[in-house]
Amino acid sequence: MRPGLEALDPAWLAGRRVGLVAHPASRVSDGRHAAEYLRDSGAHLVALFGPEHGFFGRGGAGEQIADAIHADWTIPVFSLYGETRAPTPAMLDLVDVFVFDVPTIACRAYTYVSTLRLLMEACAGAGKTLVVADRPDPLMLTPPDGPLLDPACASFVGLVPTPFCYGMTPGETALFLESALKLNALDLHVAPCPGLSRSLPLRQIFPAWHATSPAIVALENALCFPLTVFFEALPMIDHARGTPLAFQRIGSVHADLSGLSLPPLPGVRTAPCEYPDKHGQLLRGLAFEVLDPAAYRPAFSAFTLLAALEKHLGPALWNFPGSRPEFYAQLWGTRASAPPWPRFEIPRPLY
Repeated sequence: MRPGLEALDPAWLAGRRVGLVAHPASRVSDGRHAAEYLRDSGAHLVALFGPEHGFFGRGGAGEQIADAIHADWTIPVFSLYGETRAPTPAMLDLVDVFVFDVPTIACRAYTYVSTLRLLMEACAGAGKTLVVADRPDPLMLTPPDGPLLDPACASFVGLVPTPFCYGMTPGETALFLESALKLNALDLHVAPCPGLSRSLPLRQIFPAWHATSPAIVALENALCFPLTVFFEALPMIDHARGTPLAFQRIGSVHADLSGLSLPPLPGVRTAPCEYPDKHGQLLRGLAFEVLDPAAYRPAFSAFTLLAALEKHLGPALWNFPGSRPEFYAQLWGTRASAPPWPRFEIPRPLY
């Protein structure tokens, strides 16, 4: 399997000013970054753009990133997670064709898909070409799961009209959004990944992992992200943020969660555990491991886990200082999150 960037039609870029949207995991088969690959291939790379965490991946969750100048190439490095989250007219004027090459997680709350939507709309409005260099996704073997976005709860952690987990690669997502958002004016090209197939095991699709954001340092973090990301809004519960086990554990300084009563979660192994939080304090809680991505139901599992915690902890879960019920609703993308949820089929699968 090779990334879509290596199969991109050179004619899409020839003689045109190219802007690249990428982050540190945007690497080709030989380890070069996508920006180096494009320059070495003769593309006229004039600007770089970074999503949340920045082009260089140095920003924390929710941290605004400033624009900069590339130290070696003296071209602008624009932040799409700073003063603006969509390319401005001034940025658009510099570029003829954008290349979006961003490894992501097919979960609405993972904000790179929000960046993709805003980029697509900006390109459609300004008459710019957009090339999506496809990448495999850790949830591409997992059926779409969770509530559809309620526009009343839309935010940057919920901006695309999909289920909470949508099971599509970036290229498939772009094709879906082009239709769903009626972006008829958009000059969109998708470069699929040679050799990628949903018939392959996930470990074969991802023989190695490059961190897609500071907390997603391994494939296991990515798989568990949609299961425990809701604890960003419920600070009574630790989810191992700031440790290599981010999203794979839950615990609390204020309660022993190792005996939490949970029904079996599809495709997931759950076990009592002890683990140190980011401060080094040992917590007793639960460990999660996705054993079968095809059986995994991330949103259903998250809802089941949250319901069990509400029963176990009572009002303390929501009344804990710093709790953010509004952000919780934005993460779900709806205030009515209880299953069952509408069935969603990937409309234009590429693999």
